[in-house]
Amino acid sequence: MRNGTARLFRVALAASLSVSALLYFAWSWRWPLVGDASLIHYIGWLIERGWAPYRDLGDMNMPGSYLIELAAMHLFGMGDLAWRLFDFALMGAATASFFAITRRAGDPSITDSSSWVGPDGTGLEGGWLAGLFAACLFILVHGRDGLAEGGQRDLTMAVCLIVATAFLFVAMRRDWPWAAAAFGLFSGVALTIKPTAILLSLAQLLLAAWVLRRSRIAQRPIRRVFARLLAPASLACLVAPAVCLVFLLRERALAAFLAGFHGIIPYYASLGHRPLHFILLHSISPLLPLVLIWIAFLALAGSFFHPLLSAEGESPRNWERTALLAGVLFGLINCVVQARALPYYRYPLLVFLLPLMAVDFTRAAQSLETEPGPVEPEPRPTELRPKLSGLWRTRAARWLAVCALCFGGFFLAPQSAVLIHRYRWWQTDFISSLEQNLDALGGQRLSGRIQCIDSISGCGTVLYRMRLTQATGVFSDFLLFGPDDVPIIRQTRANFSAAILANPPQVIVVTSHLHLGEPENYRKLDRWPAFESFLADDYTLETEWRPTRTTRWWSREETPAGYRIYVLRPRH
Repeated sequence: MRNGTARLFRVALAASLSVSALLYFAWSWRWPLVGDASLIHYIGWLIERGWAPYRDLGDMNMPGSYLIELAAMHLFGMGDLAWRLFDFALMGAATASFFAITRRAGDPSITDSSSWVGPDGTGLEGGWLAGLFAACLFILVHGRDGLAEGGQRDLTMAVCLIVATAFLFVAMRRDWPWAAAAFGLFSGVALTIKPTAILLSLAQLLLAAWVLRRSRIAQRPIRRVFARLLAPASLACLVAPAVCLVFLLRERALAAFLAGFHGIIPYYASLGHRPLHFILLHSISPLLPLVLIWIAFLALAGSFFHPLLSAEGESPRNWERTALLAGVLFGLINCVVQARALPYYRYPLLVFLLPLMAVDFTRAAQSLETEPGPVEPEPRPTELRPKLSGLWRTRAARWLAVCALCFGGFFLAPQSAVLIHRYRWWQTDFISSLEQNLDALGGQRLSGRIQCIDSISGCGTVLYRMRLTQATGVFSDFLLFGPDDVPIIRQTRANFSAAILANPPQVIVVTSHLHLGEPENYRKLDRWPAFESFLADDYTLETEWRPTRTTRWWSREETPAGYRIYVLRPRH
């Protein structure tokens, strides 16, 4: 491409990506607080009112999830808009990390054609385009995942990991110990959300230390590597886990938290599994065409694997690419191990895959601007075919990269923005109708006298909106309506039965769906006949609400759950 055409292409691509991403912010700022986030908000609100996590509140989330939620509630507020601001802050942090990573990806000393480095040997020229491409697509994929994915735990963990990676790159590039400490700090925060994150952080840190130790240009003895990289990162990584430990000790919940590792956590991990092919497809489904193009590009370019050090061991070579590939591998394993293929599980994969693809595509497309003419002298006939074959492979790879940029910037980004615009965020019939019915039954007088038999259908959302305290600490219906032979099910049923028999709630709300289970239309009650009999004997069915229309909170039309409201009989 000529310089003028290439400049126009970059401007048009940047404009399409930027406008599409900005439309996401403009069209989503009024989205309500729903799904997992609303339930964790409610649990956080109860913790501030004296309920102890794990001891009084049965849940499988790590302490970091609650502390981050509480911090966001104090910093931004407790309403819907406040949670949108937190979600936007996560997008901003991810964007800054993408730009920091792609600003100088790889080693500027590499000038061979397979590395796609600019002709002046200065590394990624125009690296801002790679950062913009990765950031906008990540924002738009997150947006098209829908209302319930705002501020999700895996999203927060993914952003912490990519921020940590960016700080590690800065620490290596500029020899700044404080950046290494920042890497450790954000890695530790990710660890408190899901402990498996430590595997990636440890791998990246050891990779960086090994590269520094082996590089002759850096000339850094092991003491210097330890003092300026390993020690700051390791010490800072302990900060967030230490805060969580203090939190658990203060709440006298450490024993209950540890008990969850052989109770609720393994049981929850066994629910809702999908086939492997479905998981792999879903992990990249919004970007599937882009990933296929990238794989073809790598096959043509022959640049998938690079040695970490040059032949002479003089300089780090593509170690940053290896660190990103480690993140991609971690994200993929994260999706496979969790096995449920929920939309937010793919965020740890996408935060590392997108900048990696963006760097490859932008470097290859840029190299078209300076593609050399025919090489003199002409090759001998015996050498002509291999050289022509290599030339065509290189050109094909470069044009594939241009196609990928066009697809991402001119089709996927606008299409995602249009899809986001079609989400009917205002259709919250379940929430609004339940709130009206509970107001009619007593409103604030129901605090401490109401019980939800639900997980994330919306009953907990209503209790949080109305600031009503639940009668018991059971928030997950899958802990009541599981197999009879599972110890955590028997234990939860026994505790729940003792609590409601000692002080029967005035109102019990039962939703029609079972979280991560097949039974709908209230058939989950059949799994615990004793509770079904308790409702029939001691309660009157006051209201049964059925949805009259579908909702579109993400890419699919869905029928929301229904609910039944049972009221305690007067004689009780």
